[in-house]
Amino acid sequence: MRKITCGEGEVRATSGMQVAEKLSSLRTLMAENDVDVLIVSNSDPHNNEYVAERWRCRQWVSHMKGSSGVVLITANWCGLWTDSRYYETAILALKGTEIELMRSSDMDTPKIEEWIKKELPDGSTVAFNGADTSVTQAEAWMGSLQPAGFKMRTDLDLIDRVWKDRPQPPCGKFYFVDEVIIGESVESKISRVREEMRSRKIDAHLLGRTDESCWLLNFRGTDIANNPTPYCFTLVTLDRVVLFVDSEKLGDDGRERLAAAGVEVCDYTEVENELRALDASTRLLLIPNHASHALKQAGNHCAIVKDRAFVTDLKGVKNPTEVANFKRILVEDGAAMVRFYCWIYETLRNGGEVTELSASRKLEACRAEIEGFRHVSFESIMGYGPDGALNHYSVDESSDKPVHQEGLFLIDSGGNFVLGTTDTTRVIPMGESTDLQKADYTLVLRGFIDLISLKFAEGATGAQLDGVCRQAMWLHGRNFKHGTGHGVGFGLEVHEGPQNISGTCKEIMKLGQISTIEPGCYRPGQWGIRIENMVHTVLSSENEFGRFFEFENLTFCPINVDLVEPSLLNAEHIAWLNAYNAEVVEKLSPLLDDAQQAWLKNECRPVEPVA
Repeated sequence: MRKITCGEGEVRATSGMQVAEKLSSLRTLMAENDVDVLIVSNSDPHNNEYVAERWRCRQWVSHMKGSSGVVLITANWCGLWTDSRYYETAILALKGTEIELMRSSDMDTPKIEEWIKKELPDGSTVAFNGADTSVTQAEAWMGSLQPAGFKMRTDLDLIDRVWKDRPQPPCGKFYFVDEVIIGESVESKISRVREEMRSRKIDAHLLGRTDESCWLLNFRGTDIANNPTPYCFTLVTLDRVVLFVDSEKLGDDGRERLAAAGVEVCDYTEVENELRALDASTRLLLIPNHASHALKQAGNHCAIVKDRAFVTDLKGVKNPTEVANFKRILVEDGAAMVRFYCWIYETLRNGGEVTELSASRKLEACRAEIEGFRHVSFESIMGYGPDGALNHYSVDESSDKPVHQEGLFLIDSGGNFVLGTTDTTRVIPMGESTDLQKADYTLVLRGFIDLISLKFAEGATGAQLDGVCRQAMWLHGRNFKHGTGHGVGFGLEVHEGPQNISGTCKEIMKLGQISTIEPGCYRPGQWGIRIENMVHTVLSSENEFGRFFEFENLTFCPINVDLVEPSLLNAEHIAWLNAYNAEVVEKLSPLLDDAQQAWLKNECRPVEPVA
């Protein structure tokens, strides 16, 4: 493991090198080390979705932002694999470079290992950095390529030798969350984890996913921009709990809190040595998706246990205190969004300028007025017009565009607060809308209502729910390529497992989980539409056939009615929409001034069904 050093916060990953120069330097090193193929990702030692700038290696090589993407470099070819969320982003980033876009969501695009086997001869050497690559990914590549005669190198970090101004590992400060807010003590959580370990015959469990350590020990961090999880590991045995972290992050209060709970603190870089020191008889649980290949090698002398990430299961079911705090903060968050909408319309009506970037900054400022605000929960997606069709569009100074009184504006944003994490998407019309825009919007809304009002049997999977949400759009020849929803952490990561709602998810929905519902419809070069609320899985009924669940809505933010085409909704859809918007008015009005209340009442006026 690399030694973490503390500095003046994160350093922006800038470099004067162009893509061609970077590839040329890497190819020189590849030749010197007898490497035929170099695989470069944005992965860090925990396989975090969002990573500190130090580990944005694929972004440094290709200049493509985003959480998904892997670059493959050979002596005479370079490609970038990414999914459909980032196709348009990748096209723009790769323009003028030799890097070819490989559309991994398309059925006919080969996986990286399939491409290597097809294009390169047996005996070629494939390299990736095993210290920053998850066990899951490493075993997928090695398990496919080694039997086919390829050699593997996992001990090289060639990027580090070329990236001369590479940022140091971050050293952000911790902050701890009081039990009265989080609803459970550290001691209680450790006891529950050990109870699970005993029942599963596990002697030691390394928590590699950073939010698991945060949940267990009731802290949050500041290492990663817009993300509350710091770089750390926690090793739990039946008689010890060891947190591996740079102790300078903790402060005196943090060290005292941990010591009082019986938690030892070791340097972040010592985790491999601690694993090597475990007795060979130790039954060790490493979660393959959140432990690096190098860490597994350090613990390979133990009996490696294959089991679920049960700490994620425990964390995913929210306790009554967490749910109550979610409900409180989402009302305040909804009011902040109404103030933001009023600002947009008033500014434009008075002849002022609004751009995507100024809108993003204004929305953050509105949320920052809420007590307990920490930071945005992700980089806000401010997609005006065609930019709304980019699922994970990220505006900056170079891509910023003015917002006019026409077209559609897709706004996907959230906040990280002491009382919870929020994630809401709405589309607002900036002028008169076309019949096609209204049809797209209404079909997305119909699918959204179909799922948020659904009652489903215990044991239903995310894949089953996903299909329900898509029926209306499929019926009218529309679809979207991203998932329909994801779990949300309590003051933790905005994307949280174990559940998600997608066509491939086999996880069942459980009582107490907090999830999103967010169908969409996108027309590249024209507009994008997505509607997203957070929901709580609760018990609906129980009878001789078993238990049935439903979703309790948590998000209160107006759903625009100007874009609704009533003929595409049935009476039940319209009744749900009108009841929802009426509740939005009721809950948000006390937090708004008179002008904002007037705007909200008009925005939430009832939709009349077609006679």
